[in-house]
Amino acid sequence: MHGTRHQKATCAAAAALILATAFAPRVAAQSAPAPMPGRGPLVCLDPGHGGDDSGANYNGVQEKVPNLDIALRTRKILEANGYAVLMTRTGDQTLSLQQRCDIANNAGSTVFVAIHNNAYLTTSEGTETYAYYDSEDGRRLATAIHKEVVSRIKLEDRGVKEAGFYVLKHTDMTSALIEGAFLTNAVEAKMLEDPKFLQKIAEGVAAGIQNYLRDPGLFDEYILMMNPDAEQTADVEITYVTETGRKDVQKVEVPPLSRYTVHVDEEEPNEALSAAVASTNGVPIVAERAMYFNFSQGRGGSDAQGTTTPACAWYLAEGSTDWGFETYVCIQNPGDSANTVTAHFMLSNGKNIDADLSLKPHSRCTLDCSTVAGLEKADFSTTVTSHLPVVVERAMYFKNHAGISGGHASAAVTAPARTWYLAEGYTGKGFDTYVLIENPGGTNASVRLDYLVPGGKVITTREEIGPRTRKTIHVDEVPGLEATDVSVAVSSSVPVVAERSMYFNYFGITEGSNSVGVTSPASQWYMAEGFTAQGFDTYILLENPGAVDGHAKVDFLLPDGTVKRVVLPVPAATRRTLKVNTVDGLGAAEFSTHVTCTVPMVAERSMYFNYGGKFGGHNAMGTTEPALTWYFAEGCTR
Repeated sequence: MHGTRHQKATCAAAAALILATAFAPRVAAQSAPAPMPGRGPLVCLDPGHGGDDSGANYNGVQEKVPNLDIALRTRKILEANGYAVLMTRTGDQTLSLQQRCDIANNAGSTVFVAIHNNAYLTTSEGTETYAYYDSEDGRRLATAIHKEVVSRIKLEDRGVKEAGFYVLKHTDMTSALIEGAFLTNAVEAKMLEDPKFLQKIAEGVAAGIQNYLRDPGLFDEYILMMNPDAEQTADVEITYVTETGRKDVQKVEVPPLSRYTVHVDEEEPNEALSAAVASTNGVPIVAERAMYFNFSQGRGGSDAQGTTTPACAWYLAEGSTDWGFETYVCIQNPGDSANTVTAHFMLSNGKNIDADLSLKPHSRCTLDCSTVAGLEKADFSTTVTSHLPVVVERAMYFKNHAGISGGHASAAVTAPARTWYLAEGYTGKGFDTYVLIENPGGTNASVRLDYLVPGGKVITTREEIGPRTRKTIHVDEVPGLEATDVSVAVSSSVPVVAERSMYFNYFGITEGSNSVGVTSPASQWYMAEGFTAQGFDTYILLENPGAVDGHAKVDFLLPDGTVKRVVLPVPAATRRTLKVNTVDGLGAAEFSTHVTCTVPMVAERSMYFNYGGKFGGHNAMGTTEPALTWYFAEGCTR
C-alpha cells in the first residue's frame, strides 16, 4: 500500500445482422496484422462486416466502409498513446464471426471492441452500445466508450444495453460493441461519409477504452519487496502472466536494507494475473502481494506471502460456498508446457468431489468453486495436484457474512504436517476467530489445540477429524477464551493442514482475514508489507510456544534505508502484540519488518485500514528466510 493508495460479467435489425450467424461453425482464424509491439494491455478492434458482407446498405453507404474507417482512426489514436492494438481486419476482408473471436482470443487480448453502425427505421437515430448479458466488466467498458462517443458526436443517446451478440459471447476477454449512427436515417448516413464525424467517433472510442484500462476501479494490487541485505542492491524482475497466457516483464531495483512497492495496476491495468518475482543478481529478497477491492462480491483487502517454489501438490484447509461466501482457487502455471490439474475437494460431511482443469503455458487459471457440481453450498478443504509443477492460492469473498462484507486470500502449502502454529487470534468484542483443519489422509486424526494467552496461561482442547475431511473450530466458544488475545499451537497424530480465519469489527471497520499456519517456530522472521499512514494500523504478533522466556528484536526497514528497532520481552508460553503506529518515528510510514528472536517464536502481521472507500483488514504470516524467487498465483487489477 502506498503512495496515495474477478469477467464477462436493441435495435431489431442490428441484432438480426449479428445473431443470424450466432451459431456458425467454428473455422480457423485468418491471419491478421500483428499488434504493435509493447508491454501492457492489448486492445482488439473489430470493424464489423467486410468483404462479401457489406453489413447494412442504405442511403448509398455500405456499413463495412465507415466501420473500418473508424477502427483505423481509433487504432492510430491508441498507438500514439502507447497501447498495443490488434485489428481483426485492416482492409475489405471477409471474416466469419468465429474468426473474429479467434483472432482476439488467440492473441490474448485484454479488451475487444466491435465497431458497427446501425439500421432499422428511417426515423431511427442515435448511438447505442452493448455488453454481454450480466457482464459487469463488459458494461463498464461499454459505458466508458458510450459516454465518450455521445459527448463528441451529440446524437440521440440510446443508452448502454445488453445483448447476446456472437462476438460478445465468444470472446474470452472484456468486450463491447458500439453502434455509432443509423444508416437508415438519411441525415446520419450522410454524417457517416464525413471524415470529421468519423474522427469524432474514433476519438470517443479510443478515449473510452483508455478510461476503462486506466482505472477499472474495482481492484488495486501491490507487490511489496524487502531487501534485508545490508550492502547489496537487489536487481528484480517481475514476470506477469495473464489468464490468456500473455507474459510481461518489469524490472526494478531494491536498495539495501529497504522496502520497495510496485502498484501493479500502473504496470498491468485491467488484468487477472499471476506474478513471479525474481532477484536476478543473487541477492535474496522477501515479497508479498496486497490487494484492495470494492466490487459486487465484497469490499476490503487481502494480503499473502509469496511461495518460493512451484510444486505438484498443494493444500488449503479453508473454503466455503455457504454462509455468504464465494471461494476461488487460483492456479499459476509458470512453465513452458500446457498442464493438467485436479482439485480434490474434501467436505465437512466427509464427501469428496474432484474437478479437472487444463492450463496454458505461462498462464493463470481461476476456478469458481461454486460452479463445481456438489459445491454449490458447502464447507470444504482443497488439495490440488498437477502433472507439472504449479503455484496455488485461494481467494474468498463475502458480500454478507453475518452482516460483514470483505475478502481474504492465502497461499496453499505443499505438504501437511503434524504441528502448526498461528500467532494471531482475538476473541474480544466484535471479533470471531476460527481454526480450520484439513485431514487429507486416509486415517483419523487426533488433534490437540493449545491456546496461548497473555500471562502464560495455556488452554487445551482436543478434536477428532475423520479421513479426507475438514473441521472448523470457533475459538470464541472455547471455555476461557471468550475475550482475549490468543495464539494457537496445533499438534496431530497424523499430518494435517491448519489455517485461521478472523471476522471482525475493528473500531467500526468490518471485514475478515486469513492466514495459513507455519510448521515450527524460528529465530528469524521477515514481513515485506507494513503501513501506518492514510488510515492504516499495523500490528506485529509474536507467539512464544516454548518453556523459556525470550526477547524479540524487531527491525523496521524504511524505503530510504533507515532502520528503526524495538526490543520486546516475550515470556514463555504466551503471545505479545506490538502496535507499530505507536513506535516513535513510525506513526506515518511504510516499512518492512525483520524479527530476530532469542528463543524460537512465531511472528505474524495484521493490518486494518480505511482509505478511499475501501476499508477492512488483512493478515500475513512471516517467512523465515529471504529467497531469490517468489510466486503469486492470485492477482487482479480490474
